[in-house]
Amino acid sequence: MATKSKKPEQLVEYYIWASEGNFIKGDFQQGYALKRKAIALAEKAGLKFAISQSCCDMGYYCNVDARYDSARYYFRKGLEAGEDLSEAGEACRTMLTNYASSFLFEGKTDSALVYTIRASERSAADKDTAMLIENLNQLGTIYRRKKNLENCIANFEQALHLCELRGNHNAVAFIYGNIATAYCDWNRPVDAIPFSEKAVEYALKTGNKRRIGTCYVNLGAIQIRLVQMRAEGIATLLKAIPILEEVNDRRLLCDAYNYLVNAYRMDGNLNQAMYYLQKLDKLAHEMQTDAERFRYYQAKAGLLQESKNYTEAIVYYRRMIDMLRSGYKDTRDYEHYKRLADCYLAVNNSSQAYEYLTQAYALRDSAFHTEQTEQLSEYSVKYQTKEKELEIVTLRQEQLEQETYMLRHRIIVGSVISLLGILLLGSLYARQRQRARIAVLANAANEKEREFLELQKETEQRLTRKYIDGLESERERMATELHDDVCNSLLALEMNIRTISGEESSDLSEQLGLLSNTRERLRTLSHELMPPAFQYATLDEMLGDYVLHLALPEGMYAEYHSTENVDWNIIPKAVGFECYRIVQEAVSNAVKYASSARIQVKLALENKNLSILVTDDGKGFDMSKKTKGIGLHTIWQRAETIGAKVELISAPGEGTWLRVNVII
Repeated sequence: MATKSKKPEQLVEYYIWASEGNFIKGDFQQGYALKRKAIALAEKAGLKFAISQSCCDMGYYCNVDARYDSARYYFRKGLEAGEDLSEAGEACRTMLTNYASSFLFEGKTDSALVYTIRASERSAADKDTAMLIENLNQLGTIYRRKKNLENCIANFEQALHLCELRGNHNAVAFIYGNIATAYCDWNRPVDAIPFSEKAVEYALKTGNKRRIGTCYVNLGAIQIRLVQMRAEGIATLLKAIPILEEVNDRRLLCDAYNYLVNAYRMDGNLNQAMYYLQKLDKLAHEMQTDAERFRYYQAKAGLLQESKNYTEAIVYYRRMIDMLRSGYKDTRDYEHYKRLADCYLAVNNSSQAYEYLTQAYALRDSAFHTEQTEQLSEYSVKYQTKEKELEIVTLRQEQLEQETYMLRHRIIVGSVISLLGILLLGSLYARQRQRARIAVLANAANEKEREFLELQKETEQRLTRKYIDGLESERERMATELHDDVCNSLLALEMNIRTISGEESSDLSEQLGLLSNTRERLRTLSHELMPPAFQYATLDEMLGDYVLHLALPEGMYAEYHSTENVDWNIIPKAVGFECYRIVQEAVSNAVKYASSARIQVKLALENKNLSILVTDDGKGFDMSKKTKGIGLHTIWQRAETIGAKVELISAPGEGTWLRVNVII
């Protein structure tokens, strides 16, 4: 068990898997805490591979959570640890790629381009085709945002070709989604729809919820731009939201909220638009990144403009323009300039309206020149007929090779299928083992915690019992000393005085009476302190005798009642003993402090439920204030040792009510 072992390797592995479990459940804070423990322990033990792997995972989840600076910090730490380790090659390539992604998510396309090119060069040198596909896809996305259509399409084509060779559905879905976004950016939403639907189809095959949510957002964003598909687009976006909430992808949730605000705004449903704007506002303020802030400004400005609050809309459009001029990239930047011009025109500021309208046309012209439009059209035609061309090529190849290579072809296909089956089974087995290991570790932690709680409870009970036993021993010792020593000494003193005085004197008579009374009170007190002998009497008889012989101040009386026709011998001696002491303590408190006229003690037994009620009509006390005595504390401790429940009610001027219930 990792938690019982002192080996750092096993503890690090435990923290790594435990953190992954929390991330999967969406508990990022606990996941971060466990991952930091794994990194700290690995650093202390000098486990460089574990450091590299843990930092790789930590950076990835920071990217998902839009904590880009933190993500880059862990990627740098992980790359430094795994730089000279051959077994950390895959982790290093992943960190290089995700390091570049952090800049892309933040809207810093220049930095993203530099680091993505470095990552692609490393992937190509290490012959890591899967990671190279990720790099090419990311390059296509970056060039799309930088409005470089030629390089955008070239990288997407190369990535798609590699994906089809490998049968990588996850990457294919991502690339088709990016191609659809490229068409949308160049004002071709109708042509973008088939590619986006293709992306959803491949994403559903993978079962990857994060990818499925991404593709739904992409498709919904395109559909809402077409009036005839706007309702369908809203439904698609609403379908994506619970999926993204489940995987805690806040960045994509911002996208979805932004698109829903615009869709409801264009549909004239301003109440729903405002509802999702508030969700976007809250999430954007939590994340504090340029990308999310820009989306919020965009949604807010559009909604204000639609509501004819042009002055307020200008404020948000100006903030967006300032971000664009400071280097933030948005492929449809010309639309924001155009909308700002419309707002200025609505408030009769013609000069500003003309200035921003001129800039909007200049940006639009640079984005839609003839060469790019023709290239995009050719690409659309090419991929619309792509599947049919592949089928024709496959049929021709089968016809040419049918006679000479049929047997060889079947052997190769069979071998590949067998190998894939073995790999799949191996992967499933490894995954099952990992789950079993996580379950074992979790059960061990729960068992350890349960054992600790049981030990703590047993210790508390043992200490309480020890305290009560010590208290009884001390009371017995004191009772013996009072009875055998002090009382006898007082008796001897009384007899000596009577002998010396000879005959009774009126002066000595009063003093001797006082001495005799003192001796009797001490004798009574010693009897009260002695443990009751339940082998000779029942609890009912002991309590009745105790109350009957109780020494009370003048003006105070006590009464005792018990249930009739009850066999009191069924009460266990241990229970009877503690109940007797509890009554002694409660009555003693009432006599000393209550200043009452009447004290009542009631003993009842019904259906094995033994109850004791001690009440007085004295001055009571404020239960909200702590008392200095130990009497009540002792009552609670004694009740706890026999599993009894104690109820206490008191208030100034209203007496005191104490009930003890125990099942025998």
